[in-house]
Amino acid sequence: MKKSSFTLALMGVLLSITTQFSFAGAIDGQQFKDWQGRCQVDLSKEFCFLLQGFSSDGRTPLMITTVDLAQHPKFPVVTLRVTTKLDPTKDIQFKVDKNKSIHLKAQCSEKECAIAFPLDKRMLSEFKRGARGVLGFLAKESGEAVYFPVSLSGFTKGLQALKKM
Repeated sequence: MKKSSFTLALMGVLLSITTQFSFAGAIDGQQFKDWQGRCQVDLSKEFCFLLQGFSSDGRTPLMITTVDLAQHPKFPVVTLRVTTKLDPTKDIQFKVDKNKSIHLKAQCSEKECAIAFPLDKRMLSEFKRGARGVLGFLAKESGEAVYFPVSLSGFTKGLQALKKM
């Protein structure tokens, strides 16, 4: 009797551990309309996020948008990565549909510029209810306005799946 109780308890613990690990990577590769779930291991800890790419030719990415829950204790964080043609000294704006735009700053390296902002209560509501976001900035060399779209289709379901992890 003791042996079967021990075996049953051990199986329960193993099932619990296996289930936890399977839920952790469960979002990886899932499609949420225009968003995809991804997970990576960083310093032996799994880090999951939502991902969306934008390309004008279908091959070369012009902007990669990610949303994660790890960068801020209260809010999801959106990170937009664009080419270095962005002029970080000029005004950078993001808006959802016809709502009021927010002004942002970029951190640029030799390879890319990253623009990150938390989805506070207002912006989270706009992301959940909106159809499309737009990043607007001035190109470094030409000074021309550049606009990159972000589809919000599937965002709410993707975020719900991310929060369950």
